[in-house]
Amino acid sequence: MNTVKTIASEKANWLLTLITLILLLRITSYFTLFPSSIGVTRVVKIGLRFMMSGLSLVLLLNLISKNREIQFGYRNITGGMLYLVYAILGFASILWSTNIQFTVLQLLMLFESIAFVLFFYHLQTMYNFKYYGKADFSQLMSVSISIISLAFLIGLYLDPSTFYRDTHGGAVSRLGGFIINPNELGMLAAIGASMNFLELSRDKPKFWNILFVIINVAVLLLTQSRSSLGGFLLIIILFIYQSGNRKLQLLTIIGGIFVLPVLVNTIIIKEGDVSEVMSMTGRLPFWSDLITFGFPDRPILGYGFMSISPSPFTDKFDSIHAYAASMTHNTFVQVLINLGLVGAFIVLFQMIATLYAFLTNKNGYIKQLTVALFIPIFINSLTEFGIFGEANYSIMFYQFIILFMIIEAGPKIQKLRPQIILRNDA
Repeated sequence: MNTVKTIASEKANWLLTLITLILLLRITSYFTLFPSSIGVTRVVKIGLRFMMSGLSLVLLLNLISKNREIQFGYRNITGGMLYLVYAILGFASILWSTNIQFTVLQLLMLFESIAFVLFFYHLQTMYNFKYYGKADFSQLMSVSISIISLAFLIGLYLDPSTFYRDTHGGAVSRLGGFIINPNELGMLAAIGASMNFLELSRDKPKFWNILFVIINVAVLLLTQSRSSLGGFLLIIILFIYQSGNRKLQLLTIIGGIFVLPVLVNTIIIKEGDVSEVMSMTGRLPFWSDLITFGFPDRPILGYGFMSISPSPFTDKFDSIHAYAASMTHNTFVQVLINLGLVGAFIVLFQMIATLYAFLTNKNGYIKQLTVALFIPIFINSLTEFGIFGEANYSIMFYQFIILFMIIEAGPKIQKLRPQIILRNDA
């Protein structure tokens, strides 16, 4: 009997390792692993994503075939349905896109991401239900992101020229290099640290989670990402406030008084350039030109999914008062330009529906998980690719948030009895 239990436990641990590896590799698939070869990078990115989606589906079908006593329930599906409406509008925009090839590529990545998230989250939910909360989402995120952060720290030590990106005339070096935008890496590290704190608040192993916090915070600081740092500090404040520990709250205030001036001087105001901060590194005049000169040409349906250029001969919008770029550095301006007012209103109502689902959700863990994940990606969305931008892991994380509000798992029951679906509290 003990042998059977041991074998079952080994299988569960092996599957948990595999699920964690899938999430790790999926996040890695958004990195430019071969900066010197665009072609190889694209093949690796697309190949990794489809492989992880396929593997998730295979594991999910295998679990379903062996665990027919479990069923899924779905609630508050309005947010998910509106997200599909947004995706369908993007697909229809092929008909009027000024950059059809790029639109088709981005749509392929979007629908593939939707498929992966559906497969993976059902897999994680089923595994978690079967093994009594052994693979909750914050744990998977904590481990996978921390391993990625550790890899960047090791890479920085071994090959700083590849892992550092020099800005401000070489005066500022930021972790990420050309492998990943430093702001995107900073957001990822902030999410990892947030998940570590969430795990600590749930009395998970302290040694590993404290070590992971140190690793992720180190990466966050080395990226010198202002937005990601702000999001992380906001999450820390919320966790400390919810703890109810008055001494910890007082120490946080005192620590903030001493640390904030250093952060302002070294990260927020780089090289003493206050004007750069006030213009959000040139983003404000760029957004102004987009809305003033780009939006009026196609206000209803925009230029096509992920296209912001008014010309079919270039993929960039050439700003008069700023720079030329192929993306807006603000996910909501991106939607307004590429899908017009129709797309903007769909996105607005989709987020309202998701917020309503969050407010009415009774699961405390799911609410904490959603806040810890949403704050970094939302702040990142104000200055980078974001949750409705070009293919990136912010999109994937937001799709997970939508499913947090929708998917439930519970035991199958007789049809004649009242059908009550139990929420998996992880």
